[in-house]
Amino acid sequence: MAANGSRADGADDKRPALTERERQVLSMLAKGQSGAQIAAELVLSPETVRTHVRNAMSKLGAATRSHAVALALQRGEIETDTVAAPAERHLPPSNLSAKTSAALQRMLGGLVTLYDVDGGGVYLSEEDGLSVRRVAVRETHGLELPEHVALGDGSLGRAALERRPQFCQEGVGSSHSTLIAVPMMGGGRLLGVIALGARVSRPIGRNELLLLQAFSNRVGEVLASGGDVSGPLAGAMEHFRASWSAGRPR
Repeated sequence: MAANGSRADGADDKRPALTERERQVLSMLAKGQSGAQIAAELVLSPETVRTHVRNAMSKLGAATRSHAVALALQRGEIETDTVAAPAERHLPPSNLSAKTSAALQRMLGGLVTLYDVDGGGVYLSEEDGLSVRRVAVRETHGLELPEHVALGDGSLGRAALERRPQFCQEGVGSSHSTLIAVPMMGGGRLLGVIALGARVSRPIGRNELLLLQAFSNRVGEVLASGGDVSGPLAGAMEHFRASWSAGRPR
């Protein structure tokens, strides 16, 4: 990146460069600091900090603060070592043990059967904190599940970036499926995403989605704890199966 803040390679040269203050504020957001903390440290008013964030979002084409941070990291506007999210890189796919991978595959098989869906996948956060990679997959029947997804890219990427479930029927490779992407959180950090291809003829109800989100977070906690996850994942699956059966409409 050039000294004036523009990209040296000319990428994104149609977008205005971030100012030094905007990069500074985004870097502090990436470290996990709140708007109030940033205002106090930089001796600015909270409204001034919000203005810098809004301006940076506009220049980057970001929909949220988190999206702005992710885009700024991707484009080299701020450095990756400013991100204080080690838990998000606790279990990168490259270091995934065969035992953990098999446990996740079994868990996914149980979900696919339970929800009567066309297929699904489990994604874990990469070490860079900017993307997720597929570590388990079940038969998809035409549903497209990419191996690698950048934060903010499509339903999977938005679920990871925004830390909330996403639904999408476009761009999934099948007109008969709706992609449900649910983030896995552990220790307050993103660990990955669970994706299921629900049949359009079999819509997922709100209670089922809430149960799936709770289960996904439990999986994230198990993964964040480290060690042998086979037993805890199997136990979580059994509890989830019982809760799902109890809450299923008769």
